[in-house]
This record gives sequence, C-alpha cells and structure tokens, in this order.
Amino acid sequence: MTYDLLIRNARVVDGSGEPSFHADVAVHQGKIVGVGRYNGAAAKRTIDAGGRVVAPGFIDHHTHFDPQALWDPYCGSSVQNGHTTILVGQCGQVIAPARPGDHDWYLEFFAEAEAIPMSVMRQGIDFTWESVAEYMDALGKRRGCNVGTLVGHSGIRRYVMGEAASERAEATADELAQMKRLISDAMYAGALGFSTSPLGRGDPAGVGTDAERLALADVLGELGTGVMQVSGGAPGGTKATRQTARDLAARTGRPTIYNLVTQPIERPEEWQEHLRWLEEAFHSGARCYGSCVSVVAGPIFDLRLGLDVPQDEDLTNPNSLFAGMPTWDKVMALPYQERMRAFRDPETRRSLSAEAVEVTVAQERPGTDRRGRARGFFNRRWDLVQVFMTQHERNRGLEGKSITQIAQEQGKSVMDAFLDLSLDEDLQTFFIGVDRNTDPAAQKQILGSPYTVIGTSDGGARPHSADRHEYSTHLLGHWVRDQQIMSLEEAVHRLTGRTALMHDMDDRGFVAAGKVADLVLFDPDTITSKPREPVNDLPAGGTRVKRDAVGIDYVIVNGTVLLDKGELTDALPGQIVRGPLHRANHP
Repeated sequence: MTYDLLIRNARVVDGSGEPSFHADVAVHQGKIVGVGRYNGAAAKRTIDAGGRVVAPGFIDHHTHFDPQALWDPYCGSSVQNGHTTILVGQCGQVIAPARPGDHDWYLEFFAEAEAIPMSVMRQGIDFTWESVAEYMDALGKRRGCNVGTLVGHSGIRRYVMGEAASERAEATADELAQMKRLISDAMYAGALGFSTSPLGRGDPAGVGTDAERLALADVLGELGTGVMQVSGGAPGGTKATRQTARDLAARTGRPTIYNLVTQPIERPEEWQEHLRWLEEAFHSGARCYGSCVSVVAGPIFDLRLGLDVPQDEDLTNPNSLFAGMPTWDKVMALPYQERMRAFRDPETRRSLSAEAVEVTVAQERPGTDRRGRARGFFNRRWDLVQVFMTQHERNRGLEGKSITQIAQEQGKSVMDAFLDLSLDEDLQTFFIGVDRNTDPAAQKQILGSPYTVIGTSDGGARPHSADRHEYSTHLLGHWVRDQQIMSLEEAVHRLTGRTALMHDMDDRGFVAAGKVADLVLFDPDTITSKPREPVNDLPAGGTRVKRDAVGIDYVIVNGTVLLDKGELTDALPGQIVRGPLHRANHP
C-alpha cells in the first residue's frame, strides 16, 4: 500500500518509558499503522528523521485556552513547543454551559482570574453555544492542535443557580440534581473530567460546600471514567487544595490532579513533606497527583503597570517585592511619566537602592497577594530577579540573566542595571522574582516522582507574560540533556503516555500501531527555547508572548504535518479529543 506519511531513520521514544529504538513509522488515514523497517515502501510523503527522536505529541494537561482556542487554532506557542493536544476547563473555570444573556459573567471571570483583556475576548468570541457539547462543537470548527475539556464546577453552578452561585453555599436538592445531570451529559458528549476549587477560594465553586463537591464528583465515580482537577488559591494554601483532591479521589476511585508541587526557596524542605504526603495518599487508596512545572516560577512584573499584576494563587504576588519600602511606595504611586523622571534621578535611585539592595532602610510591612493575604518581605536576592522578557530585540540577549549578573557584566550597581534597562524600554521590561524550582536535586525528585504530573502551563492565561508555555522544551533541553535528572525516555513518557492514560485518552500518547498519529520530531542535542517575543496579534490588537523552540523540526497532528521544518503550515488537522463514553457510543 501507499502510506500517507513515512518517517524513516528515527530514534523512536514511544511514550511508554521503555528504552528507545531505531525504526521507521508508517502513518495512514490519521493513524499509526506500524513501526518497523519499511524498506521499499511507498508513501505520499517521506520524512528522513536522520536519527532524531520521534515521540508522541506532547499533551498539555492544564491550560486556560478556553477563550483563545476559539479564535486561535494553534493555541499560542503550543505547537512550536511540541504539543499536539491541550486541555481546557481547569480550576472550575469555563465558558460553558452559559445561558443566553449571561455571557459577560463568564468573560469577566476570565478577565479577573487570568488577566485576559475583555476587549480581546469580546472581539474574539461569538457565543454560539449554551451546553458543553455545543461548546466542544464550536471549538472543533477550526483546529490546528487538538483540544479536550473538563467540566467546570463554577460554570455549571452559575448556569444552574445564576447570581446565587457566588453567594449561597447550599444548593437545593433540585439544583444539585441539575448540576449532576450537566456533568453526566457533558461526559457522554466527550468531556474528559470535572474541575473544581477548594472551599473558600472566592469563585462560585469555592462558595459551594464540600458536600456539594463530593456529590458532583460521585458522577465520575459512577461512570467509571474521567479525571478531577482542583485549583489552588484556597485560604489554607496548597494544604487545603491537596486535601480536597485527596477526599475526591478516595470517595470516587478516580484520579485527581491539584496545583501545585514546587520547591520554594524560602521553605527548602517543604517539597519533601509534600511528596511524602502524596505517597501516603496513594497507599491509603486515593489516586491523588500533584501537578508540577519544569520551569522556574515567581512573580512577573514590570515597572510601568506597577507591582500588582495578577498572578497564580500558588505564587508570590509582585506586591511582595517592594511594597512597604517608603521611597518605592512613593515612586510607584506617581503617574507614568513622573515615575520615569523619578527613576532617572540619582538621589531617588540612592534611596531606592538603600531600601531594596543595601537594606539600610527596612521594609515596613510585608507585601500581600491580590486577595490581601500577607506574602512576606522582599529577600533582596537580586541574583534571583531575572529578566523575563524584553520589548526590544537589542535587549533579547539579557533574557534569563539575573540583575546581579547584568550589573557585573555592565560594571554598574544593581539598581542602575535594573532601572537603566527598564527606562530603555519605557518601563515595559518584564522581570521575574524567582522564588522556586531552582534546585536540581529537588527538581529531580519532584519531576521524577510517580505521584506528580508535569505540565500546568496555564496557557492562555496572562497572555502578556505567558510564563510557562515552554515547559516541555525546557524539560527536555535543560533538565534532561543538561542536568540529566531523568532519562529522555522517562521525560517523554511523562509528557505523553502517562498523561494520556491518566485522562483516559487511550487512543493516543504512544508511538504504536493503531494509535492516533500525533507525533513530534526533535533533536535532543539542540532542543531549547528561543527568547520570548511580545506580539500584538490577539483580537483587538491584544498582546501575547510568542516563544518558539530550537530543535523541534516537525509536529504531526492526526497524521498531517502541522509544523514543517520549524514553520507552521496552513493545515488545520486538529480535532476535539473526546472521552471513552462518547467514543463508545460514536464508533
């Protein structure tokens, strides 16, 4: 036969975690039809892998692309970083089901929680759906990468209870029955699970009682399929979130994922206790996984917008950096142009440095997060304050460098290096105050734990800073090749097959006959991230971060080449990934 695609001379890393091997991969009608030696076989297109890795397409299990996927078939830089499938509907936060006339509430939810401009969503979204099933149909109309979705607790609570969803803890018996029915209907339509928030988070899901959460989760237990995801942000922090996840898993027998297992610099032993807790949860019968990320984390800020840009609830808010320092408080309260003049003034700089560098003036009070909770004092670790993204090409080479390093290279003081760069870019340079995930020994244990799942890019959220899109590329380049914290086979397994099985996506995630032909070809010796680049291509001229990769040559979705020699084609082969209940009824 003549295959649609034949990949020759590949190092196959098949997604199972087993040792790699050299073979060819044959693809026909969107499926992998065989892995072996196809000497003399004919194909409409042949790609010579030249010994590069062929792996299953990566699966990003935690994104907030719910709005953006409607207008953006490629979901930002997901495809360029090897992702063939992304999952939306996380943290209980969704845009379906949505009653006619109530659409603004859903958009405002995303604007507040994920810092997505309302102008972008209003221009980019045409609400043509009411149910989750209809939303999935709308998502599927113009797809580059594949998309799957969870059912969100806040969304169904709002749909059933209206404004009372954000005010009344107790749902009536009838309201609870309606919510359970919505979850069941969505699962049969192809949803992959259910997401919620812990008690007290502040959104509708967090307003509801724990009894309601358990009752809704029962639907997945009774259906015998679906994953549950629990967001961060509860008053009790990660401990409250993970306890909720454990209770749901123990109750239903279904797996749960919660945010977030990290290695905090200020609490260096916390991650060890966290991993022990996860192991004990599994031994008790609760399949409870902690989500983790392969990139450094911390507050992202610039000096133009100020120090109160919304961040993940799991991360320290930028307010914690300089708030409570008298000169900083005064300068940051100034209008933009006056603030620029103040930052240029030598005497003001000396005062700013005395407070934030030399510590000759104390920080009077700790910063707070956006919910008013104390987050501690700035540690004055300028070796951990890094350039996150520059606005000008001439400064791109500074990305990833600390202010301490830049000051040494330029022969300047720390404060002069920091403010000179900011002023050169009209205060629009983004910085990150790294506060976790820097220790290779800790990351080896966290990323390699059988009780964690790697991902949580949060793609689509905070499009102006987009801080974790490249987690797959960074895992394979920095942690696997450079730091050697795990084998390449194990890393690919954790980005693909393991995540697929956890979400009951048994039709993909492996390079094997009969599986969907979602594939990525990359060079493990060169794979790395390109510098971040701000681009204004969102609806209404909104800004997002573009971050492509080096060393990812081809991305194939459902048997069609979507990334060809590092460049996007105009193909739209993506589909809606639907769960086993839908597949069983729609063979």
